[in-house]
Amino acid sequence: MCLAVPAEVVSIDGPSALVDVYGRRFVVSLMMMPDAVEPGDYVALQAQRWVVAKIAREDAEAAKRFFEGAFPELAALAATQRAV
Repeated sequence: MCLAVPAEVVSIDGPSALVDVYGRRFVVSLMMMPDAVEPGDYVALQAQRWVVAKIAREDAEAAKRFFEGAFPELAALAATQRAV
């Protein structure tokens, strides 16, 4: 089973996008996306490779809080990113 994590779209280049996840950036595929996405949108990212859904900002923030509660290292990384 794979978890999908929230990511913010930074830029788009054809069938690929640059996304930000806790300050780490990944080039990912948009090939599985039925809907168009734009920079600033939030998406669900699987395996740091595929965008599988567009999600609302509020849902992305709730998911990030959940992951930060479940994984203390993500909470520390998030605190570091907020301080920058």
